[in-house]
Amino acid sequence: MKLSKRLQAIADLIKKYKQGERLADIGTDHAYLPCYLVSEGIIEKAYACDIASGPIHASIETIQSNHLEEKVIPLLGSGMNPILDKEVDMISICGMGGKLTVEILDEHKELLDHLFILQSNVGLDILREYLFQQNIKIIDEDIVEDAHHIYEIIVCKKACQELDYTLEDIYFGPCLRKKKNKLFYKKWQRQLQIYQNIIVSLEKSHSRYQEVKKLIGMIEGEINES
Repeated sequence: MKLSKRLQAIADLIKKYKQGERLADIGTDHAYLPCYLVSEGIIEKAYACDIASGPIHASIETIQSNHLEEKVIPLLGSGMNPILDKEVDMISICGMGGKLTVEILDEHKELLDHLFILQSNVGLDILREYLFQQNIKIIDEDIVEDAHHIYEIIVCKKACQELDYTLEDIYFGPCLRKKKNKLFYKKWQRQLQIYQNIIVSLEKSHSRYQEVKKLIGMIEGEINES
């Protein structure tokens, strides 16, 4: 079973940091990720959860075509509600916005002691800030380009001691800013250009001018740091 580059990067991180044998994939869409993980023997069982019946039907087709009916269980429901009575070791929430991911996490704080694998398409600063506020440590991060989009993936777990983090950690990612690979620079150089194009169109008196100017300074400081 072949995955997209995005899902493969997520699967690789789950394999690297896995705890236990049961995964809940929230917002599973077609259940590609849980089916791959089970079929490759990385985990023993998975719950493929989604809020909409369409993705659940698509998940059932994927599960059946891979003959995994006994090991990948589709569950219909919002956020983490479908797994409240299930035994899981890890939870993945991928392909959503950072704000929605935070809402899903915040709805059931009793589950926040699990290992989480998170991939948000936008609003990563919102997500990271929430994680830090909840004393959830970012163990590792990866960045991957798939179909001209650049995605960031977070592996995190509740910390035993209070975390120390900076605004730059929230914005750029504490692990990604240590690695600073080619994709990191590609993403932030692209974002810098966007902000530079925005600021030339703004009057200095505009409410967003100072905000955009600050973001430009932060990005320049990060990508020019030796």
